[in-house]
Amino acid sequence: MTRLDRYLAREILLPFAAALLFLTQLLLASQLLAQADVLFGGGVSPWDVARILVDLVPHLLEYVLPVAFLLGAVLGVGRLAEDREVVALSSVGVSPVRLVRVPLLLGGAVSLLALFVALVVAPAGLRDARQRVDDVIRRNLQGEIRSGVFYEDIPGITLHAARAGKDGFHDLLIADRTNPSAPVLVFARSGRLEANTAGGLRLVLQDGEVHREEPGARDYVVARFVRATADLGLGATLDARNQLSGSAFELRPWEILRAAGEGSPGERRYWQTFLWRRIAVPLGILALGLLAVPISAMRRGGRAFGYGVTLFAVVGYYTLLRIGEGLGHDGTLPPWLGANLANLTVAVAAAVLLALLARRGTGAVR
Repeated sequence: MTRLDRYLAREILLPFAAALLFLTQLLLASQLLAQADVLFGGGVSPWDVARILVDLVPHLLEYVLPVAFLLGAVLGVGRLAEDREVVALSSVGVSPVRLVRVPLLLGGAVSLLALFVALVVAPAGLRDARQRVDDVIRRNLQGEIRSGVFYEDIPGITLHAARAGKDGFHDLLIADRTNPSAPVLVFARSGRLEANTAGGLRLVLQDGEVHREEPGARDYVVARFVRATADLGLGATLDARNQLSGSAFELRPWEILRAAGEGSPGERRYWQTFLWRRIAVPLGILALGLLAVPISAMRRGGRAFGYGVTLFAVVGYYTLLRIGEGLGHDGTLPPWLGANLANLTVAVAAAVLLALLARRGTGAVR
């Protein structure tokens, strides 16, 4: 790298880091508000909230990195243009096109980092965040069932515990009316909430009995148990409260490929397009980085112009990304092309603008 390259790199990296920090905090705040009813429950500690937010950061970076890099590159090159340094370089025969090398090199490094984060780190973080939110919901739910109070928030189920605490429930009564023709009444000496293998919640009961009236008969069944488990709709309650449940973004690449090899042709196209999208967004950092020099070299409106064009470019990019995804899903375009439609469009637009700069030569900026 020449001295000019290092100088421009410093000018880009500072606003890039600031934008990265600001946008990440903004998205984390939105996630915190979206799950406020869970994360601010009685069974949650500040450490729980911090760990969940840290787990979410890699997934959010998939959205933040392209925007932050384009903004940093536009502001970095734009600062040189505002201070007439680009004009000074042009006066000694250095074309503005020469400056594109730095955003391209930095964009390549950031793109590789983003690719690793999107395919490896983010899925692991999302899985861990989902499990932690599940655990928080379990603790909150256990805290909602209070001693001597009937709990009726689960449809068709009424729970009553003579004593409830962190160690579980004692002298538990459960009335199950989900099947009105055969109601069930359960008594248990103790019980506690546990995670099941499917990722939901189950109620584990100790030392009790089940009373059931058989439909269409006069028989009344009583069964005693030492240990029993009951779902009672708690798995559905967990999924309803945890907004991270069922996210395809927690799948690792080989899991997406396995899903793409199964199912109908439409399902295969969906998963193939989804995998290519996970790859295309990090690569989009390179395409967006190419726009920085043309935008900065030809602008006349100062920083406000840079912010506005960056916003316009990002909105256009993600709009094309969604359109390309749709075309890949329905088979209009091959999955790889549909997912990369935004990248190709932005790269072609940047190449045209750079060609115009090169054609105008050292007099392109005034």
